Amino acid sequence: MSNRTIQFKGEDFSYIAPTWDEMQNLAFEISKKIIEDGHEFDRIITLAKGGWPMTRSLVDYLQVGEVASIGVKFYGGINTRLGEPIIYQDLPISVADEKILLFDDVADSGESLKFVVDYLQERKVGKITTATLFYKPHSCVKPNYFGAETSNWIIFPYDAIESIKILGEKWTKSGLYLTEIKERFLELGFKKELIDYYSK
Repeated sequence: MSNRTIQFKGEDFSYIAPTWDEMQNLAFEISKKIIEDGHEFDRIITLAKGGWPMTRSLVDYLQVGEVASIGVKFYGGINTRLGEPIIYQDLPISVADEKILLFDDVADSGESLKFVVDYLQERKVGKITTATLFYKPHSCVKPNYFGAETSNWIIFPYDAIESIKILGEKWTKSGLYLTEIKERFLELGFKKELIDYYSK
């Protein structure tokens, strides 16, 4: 995993932008640790939507045949936090007595992982092992396995357009011109075609 971080003038935090290859490598390293520790799973449960892309790699590396996805949200709109989390995509199957690998791309606040662990325990799951590509030290949950630890803002390649829109709005409000914003996106590794099409 590259240690390259990017910090822009006027901001007191840094960004990292892992590539697809780097995330594949992290998934492989996590899988090797899991295999070496002797774990076997009946199913991988992934958190929608961040866990989806690398779950396919974990399925392959760990040779787990069964997969399910669960979706949890904490916000009803922009900056509107719900009184309690809502499951918007429930598990379609019973997981009673199963050995589960619960996976997400990042343990940031850790609240989603914690909520789903508690939920799975209510569903009488047999054993839960947690894994994430990235772990942030302020998370309320430390996964059993993680690929890299960081406190930086993570720009995932599958969130390119969302990141362009969120950061573009943020930087526009801070007084940056569009040309400056596009230069920042290029530095973060976004493709010029995406930047030109979605930065308008």
